[in-house]
Amino acid sequence: MLLPGQLSYDTALSVYGYLGRETEYVPWAAAINNLGYLESMFSRAGGYGALKRYLLDILVPLYNSVGFQDSPNDPLLEQYKRQKALTWACILEHKDCLVSVVDLYHKWMQNPSNDSIISPNMKSTVYCRAIAEGGEEEWNFAWSQYLKSNVGAEKVKLLSALGCTKQIWILSRYLEMAFAPDSGIRKQDAIRVFGAVAGNIVGGPLAWEFLRDKWNMIYEFYGKAKPHLIKYATGGFNTAQLLKEVELFKEEHASDLGTATRSVEQVIETTKINIAWMNSNYDVIVKWLDQNGYSTKLDSA
Repeated sequence: MLLPGQLSYDTALSVYGYLGRETEYVPWAAAINNLGYLESMFSRAGGYGALKRYLLDILVPLYNSVGFQDSPNDPLLEQYKRQKALTWACILEHKDCLVSVVDLYHKWMQNPSNDSIISPNMKSTVYCRAIAEGGEEEWNFAWSQYLKSNVGAEKVKLLSALGCTKQIWILSRYLEMAFAPDSGIRKQDAIRVFGAVAGNIVGGPLAWEFLRDKWNMIYEFYGKAKPHLIKYATGGFNTAQLLKEVELFKEEHASDLGTATRSVEQVIETTKINIAWMNSNYDVIVKWLDQNGYSTKLDSA
């Protein structure tokens, strides 16, 4: 996020254009937080499609240069670069990336005992994006692998990836499972499940609704309010309506928030900052995109 005294976004977007010719990891790592914030702020706005095309123009050359196949013999920075490129190419729905992860995941489904099909460096991205592109069958397979696995790191990857599905009913079921005894999800992992669903563009509104509607149940489940749940559910909030909802939530639960009160206040402050950012920068960025070949508008009749 740009701070006062830094480049304006119309200038910054022009500067970022050089990343399309950049192949080193460090410049990409430095830029990705700023670009990630833009992607988050635009994700539910009409200009998102244009921003996505702009980001893909920058990213695809890097994606093509590192290739989809991972190699443990590559230098560490090369592996990190590939992870970044693949993760973001799939987030931005680059067709080659999505086809590749789905193909790899299906090969694993056909031979679930073969641990070498998917590189450890790529598991999080492959699991998440393949489940997002798939349906109940892909989700159920990952769940079965979660139950079978005795490796802590693998179970964590699978729990997070299961929150990537775009099937709303599956996400609803997953949230219910997270806070139900004997569901197969450990009590200490319920927050991870909730965070995975909340971080999903489809699951975000669902998680916020679940937190509000099931507050008493969640409170009893833990015996207290959990600040992380509130922060996860409200990540990326940037509209006046959502700000009102958080303020109302604070008012309604003033007596039982306890130490989480500070977290809600921080969420309110962050949401106000995001709203101010949108008011100051959204139109500027949309104008720049329109002027540079990334039209935000459809042809009129």
